[in-house]
Amino acid sequence: MITDDDRQTAALVLAKCAANDPWFPSGGESTVLAWAEVFYESHLSREDLLAGVARAYRISEEGFRPLAGSIVKHARAAYFEQLNALPDEQREELEATVEILQDIGVPPPDAHRAARRVALGRRPHFRLTDAQHAEFQRRMQQRKEIPKLTRRELDISHVARPVDEVT
Repeated sequence: MITDDDRQTAALVLAKCAANDPWFPSGGESTVLAWAEVFYESHLSREDLLAGVARAYRISEEGFRPLAGSIVKHARAAYFEQLNALPDEQREELEATVEILQDIGVPPPDAHRAARRVALGRRPHFRLTDAQHAEFQRRMQQRKEIPKLTRRELDISHVARPVDEVT
């Protein structure tokens, strides 16, 4: 069911397209509704869709004419580009967050989505109860107190020999 928030998101996306392209048509309420339906089905946030518009106009060739579906594709690509650009420390914290959220009862898809949103500087799409929040904070603090292990190469020379070595 398309909500007023979906319609507002579609209107903002269309406005951003028009801001980037002075010849972008103003389609009116029917266009807003059609784009809202596509955006609703994509399950992307407003921030993601607006980032998709920015990416679309940044990398597209002259004469680009966006459709709602192309904005969704660019939004997904921008989202994963941002995740891939996270430094290793932040990735490790993201993984720890997912693990802890699942341990305290958050379903895996929600835990992953919330952790990624927080890592990208956005608000999660749900709120923890006070008890869950306290438990989450306690576990994150425990993790921070665990000394970091340095990465080192695994020496397996005493276990296996190279394939081309003949004895």
